[in-house]
Amino acid sequence: MRLHFPQARLSRYIQCFWQVDLQIPYRREHILPSCTVELIINFGSGFRVYDHDDPQKFDLNRRMWLVGLQTEHIINEPIAETNMIGIRFKPEGVYSFFGIPASEFQNRIVELDAVWVSEAELWREALYHAPTIDAKFETLEQLLCRKLTDNNGQLDVVQFALRSLAADKGMLSIKALSDDIGISQKHLASQFKKYVGVSPKTMARLYRFQHVLHTIDPTRPIDWAQIAYEFNYYDQSHFNKEFAAFTGFSPTQYMANRRAVYGDSLCKGDGVHFVPAG
Repeated sequence: MRLHFPQARLSRYIQCFWQVDLQIPYRREHILPSCTVELIINFGSGFRVYDHDDPQKFDLNRRMWLVGLQTEHIINEPIAETNMIGIRFKPEGVYSFFGIPASEFQNRIVELDAVWVSEAELWREALYHAPTIDAKFETLEQLLCRKLTDNNGQLDVVQFALRSLAADKGMLSIKALSDDIGISQKHLASQFKKYVGVSPKTMARLYRFQHVLHTIDPTRPIDWAQIAYEFNYYDQSHFNKEFAAFTGFSPTQYMANRRAVYGDSLCKGDGVHFVPAG
């Protein structure tokens, strides 16, 4: 994967740009929640995204789509080669470019031409004709700067809250957070719905889950009970239930599926959000 970090004006909203051109070494995968929103421009084959309740039912993503903030895994199947470029928005960043409450995209994958009716294909065409990867990233920055609407101080409040939740590994009390900011929990929740798409409590759960994933060291024996204790889950059963809700697997199956494909090449923090599903 090739990464590019945005210019100062965009860095408040965007974590990075990325580009991949490869053959995924398995048929189907679970893509886990990652506390980000992704805009994907595809130049390779399409992707099937399967329904959780009906394994025969799927939607086909072909050209450009927005993946809203997810609180559950996506069951994804690339049809052939993968060749795409993407924008990884910070969890609160997407509203400033779309002007649509982030809750409208939450747990959804939306074709971009349904949102930017007249512009989506022009974006794809401009990126397709950019001669190099660096030129594509530069083109993306230019296009995004044209779409950016700077926000008022409410975004400052949301970003402070998100930084606080992330720094405390999702274990900070929402009441304590609201008191620290000096606003009611209800008002904080309404701003989160607009800018992030989920409640502060749900975002705290997601941050805690991210820290769990990045704590796991596949090169050493894993003590799941110790991890559950470290991250303040009520007990092992609560941890297992939460882990399965986000991944579709038990903790041991999560590791077994990854090791079955990557073996001894797995490293701590490496590709933790992508799990081969058989």
